Amino acid sequence: MATKGTESANCSAPGAASASSVPPVAVSIRPVAVLRTPFAEKFGVPRQSGLVPAAEGRVEFLPEFASPDFVRGIEAFSHLWLVTGFHKNPPWDGAATVRPPRLGGNERVGVFASRSPLRPNGLGLSLVRLLAAAPGALRVEGIDCVDGTPVYDIKPYLPYCEAKPEARADWAGATPAARLPERILIPDAIAAKLPVEVLTLARQLLALDLQPAYQAADAGRVYGMTVAGWNLRWRHVGEAVEIVEADRAN
Repeated sequence: MATKGTESANCSAPGAASASSVPPVAVSIRPVAVLRTPFAEKFGVPRQSGLVPAAEGRVEFLPEFASPDFVRGIEAFSHLWLVTGFHKNPPWDGAATVRPPRLGGNERVGVFASRSPLRPNGLGLSLVRLLAAAPGALRVEGIDCVDGTPVYDIKPYLPYCEAKPEARADWAGATPAARLPERILIPDAIAAKLPVEVLTLARQLLALDLQPAYQAADAGRVYGMTVAGWNLRWRHVGEAVEIVEADRAN
C-alpha cells in the first residue's frame, strides 16, 4: 500500500543511506480488533477478499479502541482495507519461494511476488465493503479470513489513487473462473434445512475451486468445510459440484 502519505515519505531518496547500512529495528504491533467470520477453519476460505460477497464479517474492537471516536466519519467510505494477521499459520520456515494456487500449486515464485500467507511477517491485507458501523464494531462484506483473525489496522480505500485500471498482474490478473449456478447441485432435502444466508454463502463458495491447487478434481473424493456453524460435505460430479451432507457443527 504505497498510497499512505507518511509511508511514501519514508522511501529512500537519492543520497539516502542504503538498507544495508541501517540496522533492522524490531517493531511490536498489537491488534486493535478481532474479526468474526463464518469460517471456522482455513479450508474453504476464499483465496482473496471480495470473491464471495455473502461472506460477511464483524470487526469487533478491543475495549481500548471501542470508542466511537476511533471510527468517526468512517461511513463516508464504501470500502476499507483491513491489515490482519495469519494467526493459524505455523512460524515462517525461512523459505524464499512459495507455490501460488493460481499457478497450479507447483510453480514457485518469490514470497514477495505473491500474496501467500507464508511470509516473514504473517500480515494479511483484505479489501472489504463496509455495510454498517455499530458501537464497537463494523459489519463488512467479502471477507477472506478465519474466525478470530486479529486486525492490526483499518484504513479507508481511496479509489482515486488505489484503483489502477492500467495495472497488470500477468498470471494473477484474471478473475478466478467460477462455476455457473446450475453446476452447483444441492439436493432439496439439504437446501430445505439450511438457513437462507448459509445456502447463499455455500453457493458462492462452491462456485470457486476450494480444493488445494495441486489436487485435480476427483469424483471419488468428498471434501468438507465448517462454515457459518454448519459442516458441509461435497464432491465433484463432472464439471459440477454436489453437496452430499450438511449438519450443524458442534
